Amino acid sequence: MAIDQGLTRKDMLRTMLVAAAGAALPIQAMAGTTQSPATDITLDDLKSMEKIAGISFSDDERKKVLAEIRGARAGYAGIRKLPIGPTVEPSTTFHPLGGGSVPNARVRARHSNPRVKRPFTDVDIAFLSLRELATLVRTQQVSPVELTQIYLNRLKTYGDRLLCVVTLTESLALEQAARAEREIRSGHYRGPLHGIPYGIKDLFSTKGITTTWGADPFAHQVFDIDATVVRKLDEAGAILLAKLSCGALAQGDVWFRGTTKNPWNPKQGSSGSSAGSASSTAAGLVGFSIGTETYGSITSPSMRCRVTGFRPTYGRVSRYGAMGLSYTMDKVGPICREVEDCALVFAAMCGADPMDAASVDRAFDYPKRIDISKLKVGYVGSQTAMDADPAVAAFKTAGAQVRRVTFSPMPDGVNQILDVEAGSAFDAFTLGKEIHELKNSTWPETFRASRYVPAVEYLQAQRARTLLMHGFEAELGDLDCVLGSGVLGQILGHCNYCGHPQIALPFGDDGKGNSVSRSLVGRLYRDDELLAIAKWLQDHFDFHRRRPDLSKV
Repeated sequence: MAIDQGLTRKDMLRTMLVAAAGAALPIQAMAGTTQSPATDITLDDLKSMEKIAGISFSDDERKKVLAEIRGARAGYAGIRKLPIGPTVEPSTTFHPLGGGSVPNARVRARHSNPRVKRPFTDVDIAFLSLRELATLVRTQQVSPVELTQIYLNRLKTYGDRLLCVVTLTESLALEQAARAEREIRSGHYRGPLHGIPYGIKDLFSTKGITTTWGADPFAHQVFDIDATVVRKLDEAGAILLAKLSCGALAQGDVWFRGTTKNPWNPKQGSSGSSAGSASSTAAGLVGFSIGTETYGSITSPSMRCRVTGFRPTYGRVSRYGAMGLSYTMDKVGPICREVEDCALVFAAMCGADPMDAASVDRAFDYPKRIDISKLKVGYVGSQTAMDADPAVAAFKTAGAQVRRVTFSPMPDGVNQILDVEAGSAFDAFTLGKEIHELKNSTWPETFRASRYVPAVEYLQAQRARTLLMHGFEAELGDLDCVLGSGVLGQILGHCNYCGHPQIALPFGDDGKGNSVSRSLVGRLYRDDELLAIAKWLQDHFDFHRRRPDLSKV
């Protein structure tokens, strides 16, 4: 298409847009007419849209853009005809401040090789930490096949009671376990995950195995690829036991068979959306599990189910093969019994992936040497809560400086980023018939509402996010980490929109059956440092060693 050099830039864009829109239309729709197919769009329609956006133009200004808007709508229809699958992301990539890969970044995670002897009962084995299981497997006190059978039996006994299992991958698990057993016996030990059974949130593609996303319309969905995380864990020698429940399309703890339960209090849901990952780990049904977080979906269920959940810095683990909800917020992380387990799993998963442009190579060296006496810890909460907090007392006794901190609220409208990106990810679903099969979810309303957010406002929200990132970093100042109770509601949004790592630690209960937790937020890309601090704190208490009473399930 030739462009008249005498056209203004606006005229040129309009010409290209209308031409492109016309090219996208079926030939029969264009035959015998030069009129735009969107002539039903009127000046009053533009006026209504302005009301939604909170702006106002004059009638003369509206008349001048009417043709362009009519042409643009035809272009939208053309785009909808393209094969835009669930793994296709926008051609823009988000990185937190200071983002991007670092050349020659070394990843190393060492576990403490505890002196552990095989317990007498299968139940005791099932509740061991990953590092303890690794020692038993490495020293051949327990074989991978035997360990897999222990967990499979527990999954069959308690999986349906807790509603935490979507698909049991028994044949695959036994095949992987037999392979691991042969390798270990022949002297080929791959590392601490070798021979360890795990479960994964049912948002991750597993070749030839259903990936339901927790939602009725996708209950029979099967992909022909393994997610990068699945592949990396297989390379580390881990054994996939089950696809674990998640709230429908990563919302809450309700999926198409019901509500996943909290093993500590079965009257409660397990929270979500990594509902099954947290529930099964807490109940001793898996050696560890994998979850995802967009806005609290690892930290919240980990706290409810009293396990240790780690959400890494955004971009440190590939999202390829996982259901996309937010292109710039989705994160993958481990849910385990204790902090060191999280470090071992994270080390096996992290790193840049050519299939995920947002993923990066960064150094990770665990255990990171930390002098607690030199730490500066911020506390989110009231002064009264801070004075009574045993975690604060532990830091102060070790010589760390702890001070109460507050942060500026997020700018109004930033949360539209998540809604619009989710609406884009599920646009074809939203405009199709299957959306009416989605139950127990408010996503349909969110997806539809996102259609009324102007593109300019979405980009303005992203610019406000940039201000948020710079402001949050400035307010963090010289702090090494931030401590608080629960999901740190005051800054949960800050951490997820800015990409900061966070770890949830179990801290018992309130005496009424409600879980209590502590949460630590670290600095960007200093995931190893955050985990080292969290392990130090966790080792001062025994909450991660406690087990739920499954006779109540």
